[in-house]
Amino acid sequence: MSHVDSIPPAPDDELLPVVAVSSFENRSGFSGQWQLGNGMADLLVSELVGSRRFTVVEREHFQGLVNEIDRQKTPLFRNEGKTTVGRMKNAQFMIRGVVNDFSQTGGGGLSMAIRNFLFFGRGNNARVAITLTIVDIETGQIISSVNSTGLVRAREAYAEGEYKGISFGGDIFFKTPLGKATLVAIRHGVRQVVKDMPKNLWRPMVCGSREGFILLNGGTDRGFKQGAVYTVRAPAEPVTDPATGDVLTFVPGHLVGTLKVNRVDEKISYAQPVQGSGFDRGQWLVAPDALPTK
Repeated sequence: MSHVDSIPPAPDDELLPVVAVSSFENRSGFSGQWQLGNGMADLLVSELVGSRRFTVVEREHFQGLVNEIDRQKTPLFRNEGKTTVGRMKNAQFMIRGVVNDFSQTGGGGLSMAIRNFLFFGRGNNARVAITLTIVDIETGQIISSVNSTGLVRAREAYAEGEYKGISFGGDIFFKTPLGKATLVAIRHGVRQVVKDMPKNLWRPMVCGSREGFILLNGGTDRGFKQGAVYTVRAPAEPVTDPATGDVLTFVPGHLVGTLKVNRVDEKISYAQPVQGSGFDRGQWLVAPDALPTK
């Protein structure tokens, strides 16, 4: 199965959102040979990765990963090659899925196909309908709810097909009407998720300090230039509504000082203070004239 096509790559200044996918809830009434919940989730993960617009983290078998890291801490394992703790990515968004319809009309139902054969004639349709809900993990807020449907008319040449023994998500599955409808629904849903997912733009920031230099989070890959001067501010501060607690806007953080870039590598730059002190990881870099200095 090929991955999502016709989705343009993310702009260079856009950070890929980190997402996790939960097992789908099956509300279609289908209870045949396939476990739709896990199968649909696996297909969605494959398409999200193939779109090149997301960083997808493992959550379905997360406890197994944690157990393996814990086992590697014991003296039974050599130090070489041990997994470093504290390096797992945190998911920003959870995508929950629901299967609303997984059916075919005309020429007998899918239950008959599972017991024996599926006979198609003219007017036979396979229909798969899903809902994908994007949830902001930090706030619990629902960002978007996407409804997607795949509807495929069976060709007359598909006169007889045996679903029994066909694995969900395999090559043969995607040659069947239900497999084709599933792929249409998943891919249409991914395209809509790409549109609705909040955009997180890259910005120049302080990422640490080493041996008297302030390290910046980009180099030639991000357009840093030797000799460039940046004003450094603390991260933006949210302004909230005292009645509801909702974030109304963000205001620039306090002024920390000024840095001058002395050296530029491919992915990191080195700077030294020109004015101010207390430079620390996570502070923002802006052009000196972009914001008031007060």
